[in-house]
Amino acid sequence: MAETRSYPLCLFANLVNELMVRVPDERHARALIAVSPRKIWLTRPGDVVVLPVEPPRQFWEYAHETLGLQPGDVELLVADSTPLRPLAHRLRDLDLVESLRGLLATRPGVRGLPFALDRPTLELFAELGLDVDGYADGVPDAAVETAYRLNTKSGFHDLAERLHIPTVPGVFCADRTELRAALDRLLGAGKGAVVKLDRSSNGFGLLFVHPHQRPELDDLLDAQLRSLAGQPEGWLVEELLQVDEVLTVEMWSAQDGPVVVHTGQMNTPNGSFSGQLTPPSRWTGHLDELSAHGLTWGARLHAAGYRGPFDLDAITSAGRLFVTETNVRRTGTTYLEFLVRRLVPDDQQVVWLADSRVGSRELSFAQAVKALQSAGIAFTDGTGVVLTADTRALDRKWRFLIVGADHDHVGRIEKQLNNILELS
Repeated sequence: MAETRSYPLCLFANLVNELMVRVPDERHARALIAVSPRKIWLTRPGDVVVLPVEPPRQFWEYAHETLGLQPGDVELLVADSTPLRPLAHRLRDLDLVESLRGLLATRPGVRGLPFALDRPTLELFAELGLDVDGYADGVPDAAVETAYRLNTKSGFHDLAERLHIPTVPGVFCADRTELRAALDRLLGAGKGAVVKLDRSSNGFGLLFVHPHQRPELDDLLDAQLRSLAGQPEGWLVEELLQVDEVLTVEMWSAQDGPVVVHTGQMNTPNGSFSGQLTPPSRWTGHLDELSAHGLTWGARLHAAGYRGPFDLDAITSAGRLFVTETNVRRTGTTYLEFLVRRLVPDDQQVVWLADSRVGSRELSFAQAVKALQSAGIAFTDGTGVVLTADTRALDRKWRFLIVGADHDHVGRIEKQLNNILELS
């Protein structure tokens, strides 16, 4: 995963895509669009970044300074995504395809780096003659089909069963009748349930139902389905388990096979990813088990011709590990791993924590940077805080990465950061 490239990249921030949610939804997509300027952390001089939103000026300047980039080192092309459409479609809608072609023409050897391998992006890249990074002979159809299939809950469960990877007991439901029957069976047995939209990410479309809610099941179900009326039918119903930990293994399907990049302990308030601690504060056999499953999973992806990042997420409950999903794409921590490796010397062992939390409304982004510097916790010499994006206009959240020498060091920095940014 370490970067050794000698060619420019076109970083394509298609965080609104066909792999994560089938029909773009405001509740899911706006947050992803808002964080898309974080692509700057992957850039080198000479790169092109295609974004669905104009990056906040203070954040953009701060990221350039942190990376040692000069204004103009990275070319920016913005395809405003006020109407929610995959980024490739927005470029066409706004007649920006030729503008992108012109930028690529001045960069011999440039390769494309999309967030996800969705078909609209691959069709645009083919039209532009832009190779996808990591695919010397083009992206195989099997790799694309596998990515589409495994980014559904049903596709994940089907392959996990064949590979003997433990998952939460669940059943796929094709319509409302099947969905209600599956929920009624679980609630009638005194068990809670989780309803997952078949193609979904970042906790979008989750419904948690508890046994005491059985009398109001129809009302709950009707409200949920109304809220997802734009999405195709298809749900996975799983038993609601008592969760002890939420774990992940970030993987890479390299030319020679899958490799483990890192393991992490995730923060998932209300079932939605907000951040991660890497490595986890406590190492258990569950992490070794999850890594082994990741290698098994990666072997299938590799055989299909997929090259690049993916992960397996899991929970522990009553002493057992249950793998819950896969993301066959770049994830919320793929760029963080690159950033840490970029900023930290090769021989320096570190612990890192990334999170996003509501905080101060009074501080501007630039004032926050100065406050971190004054407190001595701004990133320098391999440790400290990096503010990874600026989405406060949308959600009031401060997004940050803390790099420390060990878990205690990270904890001390986090306490200082909490006070400065008034994090809740």
